Amino acid sequence: EIASHLILSGGKRLRPLLTCCSFQMNKDKLNNTKQYIGLAAAVEFIHAATLLHDDVIDESKKRRGLLTANEVWGNKTSVLVGDFLFSRAFQLMSKEGSSKILKLLSDTSVIISEGEVLELSNDKDLTINEDIYLEVIHGKTASLFSAACQVGGICANVNDEKIEALKSFGINFGMAYQLIDDAIDYSSTTNQLGKNIGDDFKEGKITLPVILAYLRSNPKEKEFWNKTIQDLHQDKNDFEQAIKIINKYNCIKDTIERATHFGNIAKDSLGIFQDSKYKNVLINLINSSISRIQ
Repeated sequence: EIASHLILSGGKRLRPLLTCCSFQMNKDKLNNTKQYIGLAAAVEFIHAATLLHDDVIDESKKRRGLLTANEVWGNKTSVLVGDFLFSRAFQLMSKEGSSKILKLLSDTSVIISEGEVLELSNDKDLTINEDIYLEVIHGKTASLFSAACQVGGICANVNDEKIEALKSFGINFGMAYQLIDDAIDYSSTTNQLGKNIGDDFKEGKITLPVILAYLRSNPKEKEFWNKTIQDLHQDKNDFEQAIKIINKYNCIKDTIERATHFGNIAKDSLGIFQDSKYKNVLINLINSSISRIQ
């Protein structure tokens, strides 16, 4: 019931889509394997497990417009169900995948955990630099995007050069996607993709717009960030004030520029693949992800 609460609550299913497109873009007429479908599900289960754990760590109350599992059933249950989904993912991997795929997804699970630990070790630290933050989202988000793409390629028996291209595509798409997600929280007036605007601010999350704003702020503005993000003492109009400071220093524009840079690298990495509707889907995914905020 709890797993279904998260899995059936919506979501974009981006990661399994990456696996399926990466396979279909590369398969030959003689390759009728269906193993990529089970592995796409395994990738989504890994993602779902990390969401359950993240919501506990962040003490989040809502996800995709619904109450989080930890808010409904409590933290202990959510952590255990997250562990259950990880275990189900590994069952699917051992059933459908080769030793190469099992190693890839196992290594990726470790990288995700390292990203989460790095984020936690820098929690509420406004002085962290951009490189550390990029390392966090590389681990937490981009690594699974990359693994999802590589799994599809491995199922299609592509060569190492194409696996490297899929790896690059996934990493850079994941970086671009997360940076746009960060920017949306401080720039949009609508409820985008199940995300309540201002959630990152309310939870005191350190994201790139905040990092850039803090680095560029004057002493009085730094005091504001310390109060609202570090100490989580927020008043009614503080979110509007945060947006004013972020806009003053062009932090959203700079975040979008960085995302666009990663997105362009991702698109260029697909250059070695033949044109197809599946390749176009991957390119359009990047364009639509970035255009969410433009």
